[in-house]
Amino acid sequence: MSTREMAHQILDNMSEEQILGFVSLFRVNQISVSEDDMTEREKAYESLRKKIRSIPDLDYDRELAEYREEKYGI
Repeated sequence: MSTREMAHQILDNMSEEQILGFVSLFRVNQISVSEDDMTEREKAYESLRKKIRSIPDLDYDRELAEYREEKYGI
């Protein structure tokens, strides 16, 4: 029997009240993991933003043309 089948069997044997409790408990855990994950992502994003520096005298079009010539021979 697969894990998924065992989980279905357990849920089939639960009362409606027990299922509601399970769902509410699971949802709380899922939200807290998501919030922690977003906090980590936001910290990483801010860290990257702080590293951004402007490049003086950057000719974007010339750089792009040189890159395309080097990469594609265009």
